[in-house]
Amino acid sequence: MVHKSSVVKIDPTIPFEVACLVGCGVTTGYGSAVRSGDVRPGDDVCIVGVGGVGTGALQGALNAGARNVFVVDPVEFKRDNALKFGATHAYPDIFSAMAGVAEVTEGRMATKTIVTVGELHGEDIDNYLNITSKGGTCVVTAVANMANLDVKLNLSMLTLMQKRLQGSLFGEANPRRDIPNLARMYQVGQLKLDELITREYTLDQINEGFDLMKKGESIRSVVLF
Repeated sequence: MVHKSSVVKIDPTIPFEVACLVGCGVTTGYGSAVRSGDVRPGDDVCIVGVGGVGTGALQGALNAGARNVFVVDPVEFKRDNALKFGATHAYPDIFSAMAGVAEVTEGRMATKTIVTVGELHGEDIDNYLNITSKGGTCVVTAVANMANLDVKLNLSMLTLMQKRLQGSLFGEANPRRDIPNLARMYQVGQLKLDELITREYTLDQINEGFDLMKKGESIRSVVLF
């Protein structure tokens, strides 16, 4: 049982195993691109980490009109999946991505960078800003350990390059507005949800799902009750 304030009504024709994806991950990622990142037509977007949340950000960036979408992930399975979803370039680490983004954008770098890695580390923040263009925005959706207070950041370049470091909670989404909207987008083919589900499990198979997730071979797994 949950309180009525925690429930959002959706079209009853949408299967629950699909609808559950917009309860958190997809909505967070999508909003990180279109709301927190304010991706505009023609923007070059870099997404660091393309699991379920990152793939939501990828779809948001594409639907908002991004020109190039660069993705960064150490797991080949996730990079390949991102390319199937419409990413234009994929890199295994932030340093190869810097070189690749610089080449494609002729040195301008990514207008918007969206960080959706599994765990945020303070020493990586400067790298994320380095791949972000002058006047660009770096959206941090990934969550760090609460005890992590140390951040590596070139403060001089932050000022001189006039970049923005933007936190994002739930993609700045309004659940009652955005969850039904995303569900309707799915119905008309503007949002891919079925393709996000790597595998479905029964409850007694849940440990298999965790194992697949730890191996990096899952975008989203769904438990069927």
